[in-house]
Amino acid sequence: MSANRVQATGEIRGDLETVFQWFYHSENFTKSPIVFRSRWRPGSTWWVPGSVRDINMIAGWYQEEITDVSENGYIRYRVNKSWPNVRQDFTEIRFEKTATGTVRVVWTIEIEVPGRLGPALAGPAGKMARTLYGTIISAGKKQIERS
Repeated sequence: MSANRVQATGEIRGDLETVFQWFYHSENFTKSPIVFRSRWRPGSTWWVPGSVRDINMIAGWYQEEITDVSENGYIRYRVNKSWPNVRQDFTEIRFEKTATGTVRVVWTIEIEVPGRLGPALAGPAGKMARTLYGTIISAGKKQIERS
């Protein structure tokens, strides 16, 4: 089974550090109307490799583990457990300064749906992921550009 790779993108007027910090603090994700909770697991330190958080959203529950961070560059993580069951071994939020002075946010998700129906569900799961992460990017844009 191969992963379905999808991207959600957006441009935000703001400096690179401000945009990165907004996404670095994943509790901000609840500014999206379809993310209900983002909470670090006990003993986890934010955004360092090995840290684990729980995200509850309209699409379900996800236990995510941070795998790599490059300040003002990218945040990478994977889904360890979820309901409904998905496989998401690679996810990256990348931040790029543009020539026009905005910051381009590119959220790349590699998603698989295990099981017999997985291939048929991979496309809809990818579309749902793109929509979900797009709402988080939009929430960040709205909050940062209002500041």
